[in-house]
Amino acid sequence: MKPIRLILTTLFSLFLTSAPLWAQQQHTGPYLGAFVGGSSLLDSKASGSWGSFKLEYDAGLQFSAVAGWDVRPDSPLGEGRIELEYNHRSNPLDQVSLVEGSFKGSGNLTSDSLLLNCFGVFHSTMPWSPYVGLGIGAAVIKASGLKVTGQPLSNDSDVVLAYQLGAGIDYSLTDYLNLDLGYRFSGTTRPKFSEAGSGNEFGLDYYSHNLVFGVRLGF
Repeated sequence: MKPIRLILTTLFSLFLTSAPLWAQQQHTGPYLGAFVGGSSLLDSKASGSWGSFKLEYDAGLQFSAVAGWDVRPDSPLGEGRIELEYNHRSNPLDQVSLVEGSFKGSGNLTSDSLLLNCFGVFHSTMPWSPYVGLGIGAAVIKASGLKVTGQPLSNDSDVVLAYQLGAGIDYSLTDYLNLDLGYRFSGTTRPKFSEAGSGNEFGLDYYSHNLVFGVRLGF
């Protein structure tokens, strides 16, 4: 037991003595990052020539890439980072609820967005740092082969204003390499699509909850 106890004691002592180094070695300057995660798209309230109806979706995947800048701690902007993010998410249509009842849906509602994000980071002497932030930009929302009981509903796209609110935890592996576990609430202004066949327009809501995990590399 003594060798095991000695090893554990040594590791614990190294952790305590090295923890302040993270605060002294915060990365400043440019970085690149990649994220993957899950997206839960909230039910969409829609309205068009069919009247008011609701679209329900299954959870989907999302991917994003970021390029940004870690701001110096003594900057007038405060501690944090500014980044440009490209994000892609896709959610399968599960069912459509009309006045007559609920019917099986198919196809996907996808989003490709470009956002400018600003995050405030709360650094400490520990390797993990909480953060909060927001982003704003534009998104292309696409009704990709949406169908109701096999009948085409829409295959159209629209460009809309997009935004997100975010929070999470950074974990510094080194002063250049960070892991990031976060939550994002994403929304857009109402996209409008043409109905298959009639060409009439309908609009719907787009809001989603997203969990993401990523890696950022400074240089």
